[in-house]
Amino acid sequence: MGNDHLVSPCGHEDGCSGSPIQQQSLIMDVPFLKKVYPSDDISNMGGSNCANDTKTVKVGSYFVNPSLSMTLQAIINKHGDIAKDCQLESDYMRTPVLEGICKVVQDLQNIQFSELKQHHLKSFYSAVKDAERVNLNVKWLHQRLDQLVQAVNSMNLKDSKRKSMQRVESIKKALELKKVEMEEIQSKIQELEGQLASETLEEEILNITVTNITSKYEFFEHKCLTDGLL
Repeated sequence: MGNDHLVSPCGHEDGCSGSPIQQQSLIMDVPFLKKVYPSDDISNMGGSNCANDTKTVKVGSYFVNPSLSMTLQAIINKHGDIAKDCQLESDYMRTPVLEGICKVVQDLQNIQFSELKQHHLKSFYSAVKDAERVNLNVKWLHQRLDQLVQAVNSMNLKDSKRKSMQRVESIKKALELKKVEMEEIQSKIQELEGQLASETLEEEILNITVTNITSKYEFFEHKCLTDGLL
């Protein structure tokens, strides 16, 4: 972009501003800044040499990492100066918050919806809430995250519905198999009941026959076989 040039990250072309004590106090009050500046670095902020800091690119009135400059410019073009009402007066302190928002936007640009997970959204929300805490205008980004949460929830519900339908179909198939098995069992039961009735009738006939034969057997058992013949 035409007005971009390399400067120090202090937020001013002519040098650093803000006392180390004030900067440290602001960092400790804002969780996001505590993540950007590790505790070991906070105590050394006052001794930072602007000439040795990593070069940055000027976008509007802010100086940011070159990799984030196009994203910040796009945000400003669309939503204006989102940090104009920021409670952080030092440009040095505003920059990491702006860069954090730019990183969230870049992450959203680089991730596919199908790959978007709850832990991504939780991280994005954390950065946005930290920015809101220092009065950055990120309502537009918060609303998009809300939309994404609804979309992810909808996708999860559809996935749950799909799995539920699969379970229902599986149960239906299992039930049909059991019904076929039941019909086969009932058919076998009827067949066995028919066999039992037939065998029972034959047993009754045999009982009657055996009874009649037994009387004749008992007649000859203790007698001479020619009794009554002579």
